[in-house]
Amino acid sequence: MTGQDTHTDDGALLDFPGAGRLRAAGRVAPPSADVVAAALAAVRSAANPATDADRATGPDQAKVHHHAKRTGRAGGGDPVIGLEREPVAEIVPARTWRRHMPVLVSAAAVAAIALGATFQPWSDSGDERVTPATERARTAPYWKVRILQWNRTLDREQRPDESYETIWVSRNGTRGKPGNGLVQDYTRQDMGGTVWVICGEPVGWDELRKLPTDPEALRSRLVGEATGDSVPEELFDGIEDLLARSPAEPELRAALFDVLTGIPGARVTERVKDSTGRAGTVVELDADTWRRQLIVDTKSFHVLEAVDRARNDGLAWGSQKLRSGDVIHRTTYLSVGPAWQQPPLSPLR
Repeated sequence: MTGQDTHTDDGALLDFPGAGRLRAAGRVAPPSADVVAAALAAVRSAANPATDADRATGPDQAKVHHHAKRTGRAGGGDPVIGLEREPVAEIVPARTWRRHMPVLVSAAAVAAIALGATFQPWSDSGDERVTPATERARTAPYWKVRILQWNRTLDREQRPDESYETIWVSRNGTRGKPGNGLVQDYTRQDMGGTVWVICGEPVGWDELRKLPTDPEALRSRLVGEATGDSVPEELFDGIEDLLARSPAEPELRAALFDVLTGIPGARVTERVKDSTGRAGTVVELDADTWRRQLIVDTKSFHVLEAVDRARNDGLAWGSQKLRSGDVIHRTTYLSVGPAWQQPPLSPLR
């Protein structure tokens, strides 16, 4: 919510418009000690992360709460779902980069002041501030996803199966590196490139920017002519793929989340934690004997975790009889985001 292992791979704090002028500016008289102290205090204040309580009441959460109240699918008293703990991971999507970039620039400004150089941050020439990070997210040729899969085994005496995997998605196909370390080709050759299929309607990489960001128009585009009882689950699955495994931009992600919460039968609960302890909003849908759940970070609209649970007591699973709420399968999205390269395919054996 990085595909990234992007903390950042290009590395430079001075990678922004105006950096060349900064480097060429030369030296000026150094500032006073009071000026440097004030600048450092400002940087420390900006770098201080918001508390969980602050994040939970942010504008995006307020929007979700308003939507849930309007649709009658969530309430402030809903319980927090505690899932099994796994190693803590962090999602760093493009919007998070955008929040962090001003802190980096402020630090660069302090360094520039201390060196006696003039400093000019990027210009805000339009309604949306375009930073080097967001531009990289738009133009990078790959979308990298790191996931942890958890599967319940059929024998209650066996430990659950757990495996890590990294996936690189591009216009032309998909590669994956599962736990065995071999880079494999996951491309569907019949599609002629990367396509996300929602309710039988294909969406290609370059079509993502053309999708409408009005929720009603977006739902119409995704569902198309599809009808029948399977449409809600197919729409649910398709939106998971777009939010979790595609380079969709923030405006489209927000619209997709709105469509997701509007699926007939969907239920929304805020302030839910995934298996790593990250807080998000869960959208769940009953499908046959399963309960499908997506936990979404509603600041970035990236999927934190997808979980399949038993709906009722007594479901047979190998030698086990499941109880309602037992986890069958869980996909934890450890990081998602843009990438500039992918590994070569492993040689065939």
